[in-house]
Amino acid sequence: MDNKVPRQPSAETLPAGHTLSSVTLLAEAHESAEQALGDWARGLDWVEWLFSSIRQRMTHLHFQPPTSTELLRFHIAWEKFAQESLPNLLIPQLSKAWQAAEAMQLEALISADARFGSGLSEAEKAQSLEAGRLLLKATRGARYQGILKPYRMAIEEGRALGHFLCVWAAVGHFFQLSLTNLVAEYLRLEWQTATRDLPGSPPLNQLPQLTSRLLRNHSPELRVVV
Repeated sequence: MDNKVPRQPSAETLPAGHTLSSVTLLAEAHESAEQALGDWARGLDWVEWLFSSIRQRMTHLHFQPPTSTELLRFHIAWEKFAQESLPNLLIPQLSKAWQAAEAMQLEALISADARFGSGLSEAEKAQSLEAGRLLLKATRGARYQGILKPYRMAIEEGRALGHFLCVWAAVGHFFQLSLTNLVAEYLRLEWQTATRDLPGSPPLNQLPQLTSRLLRNHSPELRVVV
């Protein structure tokens, strides 16, 4: 794979007609649609490893949990996050960054990175940049990095910021993940990091449904073929 990124048109627009593909889950003959979704929602083991340093070293990412360990308060805060921050800011940003990576448009990725950072508070920027740094560190030794290599160089040279969602989009493109997988694994990371100190480490229920809802305006919904 050639790591060089060709010159691209303006960073402000993506290629006309660029569309996002849907994800179809194939269930085993004995599985129901619900079981197939459950298997998919358990995630990719290697992504769990890739995110391990973020989960271990950070108290939270974009979702800041309440200081109380009361589960009801936590779920209320998470629901607000799922209804407001995720659909209005975070998932559109991840989608935009992923499309730039898919189109191999380095300048579009850098531009998306800068615009996203301008809308965050200083504390939010710090969390996002630290998570991006840890993810870049975890992938430093990978070969044939595609757009991830010049994006990493741009960050090191100070031409890009390296916010987590943009880094994750570039890493996901390198590993040939769909936008659906990117969103699902990002949601899982937010949840697992925030619930680490909660009693019983409650699982993230309804992950496929939440992923599908958040992608409604960016990609066709998940389909299960039994």
